[in-house]
Amino acid sequence: MELFAILATCAALSGAAPQAEQSVSSSDCQAAASEYQASLQSVKLSNEDRDAIARVAFAEAANQGDSGLAGVTYTIINRLISGQWGDNVTAVVNAPRQFEPVHRAGGWRQLPALSPTQRTRVDTIINLALDGRLPDLTNGALFFQNPDVVADREAAGAVSKGLTHFGGSTPSAVIQDHTFYAAINNAGGAGSAASVRVKAERIPEPQAWDAYGQARDKELKQAQTWDVFTTGNAGNTVIIGGKEE
Repeated sequence: MELFAILATCAALSGAAPQAEQSVSSSDCQAAASEYQASLQSVKLSNEDRDAIARVAFAEAANQGDSGLAGVTYTIINRLISGQWGDNVTAVVNAPRQFEPVHRAGGWRQLPALSPTQRTRVDTIINLALDGRLPDLTNGALFFQNPDVVADREAAGAVSKGLTHFGGSTPSAVIQDHTFYAAINNAGGAGSAASVRVKAERIPEPQAWDAYGQARDKELKQAQTWDVFTTGNAGNTVIIGGKEE
């Protein structure tokens, strides 16, 4: 199983999605986590790389809070680590028909420049992620979409039939309006893989006696609700990895 699929499955087995199939062992999970952390620590980003990530994150998720921005940021970083869309940030974000705002603009440099505050928000997310202090809330995602918007476009015939949830793929995480996937079905091109059989759902509140659940819930809420800067304006494009028609 590919690294990011293992990460998603391990997250499910840890309690985020109890109905996930037990297709990996605890040693597999430990090895995948170690490999992923080592890969994160090896990522070196230039100022231009950070600008590219920030512009794409805001174009895709400006109205999704810092957790939503972090989801897009991690998706880009995960794609960079995977190497399936190129070996540098520009190649990843400019890959044909992947990030819709980039595709429509004709390249990430054509996206609107960010204010210092907006740029700082994403730089903070990147720094925390690469330092290992912000967990990957996407659980190893390489793809994402807003399934409600995609379903509306599909019904209107504006996108390929069956694109909602990428041909029936199951999510690795749900953050605000976006659904994230570690692997997808029937998409063709780089990154296609068998669906990760994980049922993603919002984690219920832990019982008062559940010390582990209480600690996990506290950590997750701290990661998801740290909107220390002002919220940006909403973006109007939300699908990646899809094929426009």
